[in-house]
Amino acid sequence: MLTQLWRWVADTGINLAILIVAAFLVPRAGRLLQRWIHHRSESSDPNESKSQLALAGASIYIAQLVAYFVITVFFLQQLGFSMVGATIPATIASAAIGLGAQSIIADFLAGFFIITEKQYGVGDWVRFEGNGIEVEGTVIQVTMRATRIRTLSEQTVIIPNSTARVCINSSHYWSSAVVVMDVPLLGSASANEAIDRTAQAARRALEHPDVKKELLGELDVQPAVSVDAPTVVGMPWTMKIRLIIQVKATMQWMVERAIRIAIVDEFWSEYGSATTMTGELQHQLRLTPQQTEESELNLGLSDPEATAAATEEISKVTQAEALPSGLPTPQSVFENVLTFGGHVRTSTTMLSALMIVLLILRAMMVTIVVDGETLPGPLAPPAQAPAIKISDQ
Repeated sequence: MLTQLWRWVADTGINLAILIVAAFLVPRAGRLLQRWIHHRSESSDPNESKSQLALAGASIYIAQLVAYFVITVFFLQQLGFSMVGATIPATIASAAIGLGAQSIIADFLAGFFIITEKQYGVGDWVRFEGNGIEVEGTVIQVTMRATRIRTLSEQTVIIPNSTARVCINSSHYWSSAVVVMDVPLLGSASANEAIDRTAQAARRALEHPDVKKELLGELDVQPAVSVDAPTVVGMPWTMKIRLIIQVKATMQWMVERAIRIAIVDEFWSEYGSATTMTGELQHQLRLTPQQTEESELNLGLSDPEATAAATEEISKVTQAEALPSGLPTPQSVFENVLTFGGHVRTSTTMLSALMIVLLILRAMMVTIVVDGETLPGPLAPPAQAPAIKISDQ
């Protein structure tokens, strides 16, 4: 019985174990390959890298499907199923699955056109509309079947490729930063002076090094889009001014925020300044000691400990976001070695080591024949004695 068990392990059991471990390693190998491609594409052109990542994601997805299919076929063969006898049932099952999975086929066709036409790629900011859905976010993965995006509310949304009829991509080629601000006229000698102050404030914002490197064009100031009369007693007249500048793709929001902050700083003493019945400007008002203390409390300036704690918390969040996504942080030297410095999971290393051990055992159990001479491996089971047929005659 032990000899029969030994033969089964050498002929079938270890093969099944290798196939099972391989099935667990397939998705891990795909994720590792995708991270490697992402690292290689960071130094290339941004638009080309997005297409490369999308194509790589789809290729890895197809390769994983093929690998699972091959593993399943070999697994069934090891269990004794005949592939020739399963041809007719497989054909009938394939036809039934094809009729019931028309939407999946449509997803695959849509995914093919998304990748070949470069409609969007990994890292693009897109908005999907159609079929009653409307979702907006950053593309984090593209496969032949579905697209995965991350929204501003930190939600991951998976959208089948054939579901989104309209895709609005904000990351192709270039973007326009458009800022429309209501500028108060109370502190300016004329409307032209208010326009000049607004343009100068916007240009000061655009001169910042972090903003300047994202610009592609010149600032266009469009004054007097509208002039609004005060709707409340004591409020000033305002002029709506539009500012437009061409920037790199997806950088429009950062540039718009910088321009708005600069304009608010320029007119800080005049926004809401006429809420007093006397018409005094904000910087001319004299606050009582109690009002000054309340203002400091509202700004959080009177509690340095709370400010320091908030700064420390922000630092922790920033450090946590800087870590590689999806990978745990090594806690010890042993774990650091197992994870190769945090690049792979511990379970992946253990599965890889198990696969190597199984392959070595499989090689040691093989019996080969050279020039008619049988050479058994160190762990090969003993040869089965030929059966002797005894005749009654």
